[in-house]
Amino acid sequence: MALEPLRPDYDYCVYCHAVAAGPCAACGAICCGDCVDLVMGLTTRRAVCHSCLGEGRVRTAAPLRRWLMLAAALIATVGLIGIFWLTWR
Repeated sequence: MALEPLRPDYDYCVYCHAVAAGPCAACGAICCGDCVDLVMGLTTRRAVCHSCLGEGRVRTAAPLRRWLMLAAALIATVGLIGIFWLTWR
């Protein structure tokens, strides 16, 4: 009979060893909910561990930058619709 490797029931946080909730968005370390902060990205919130926040590895999107990206996407969409409308007419 062969020995089976130990497989834990849960993944555990690399910082406090509590049951982990998921990976850090910046470094990928498995963290619990107490060891991360939610940081607003371009469109969604991301969970980033405290060490990545302290080292400044996280870039958050400024509100003006988010609005400019949204405006650029809308202008591009309207332009593409106009091009298709002119070619199919």
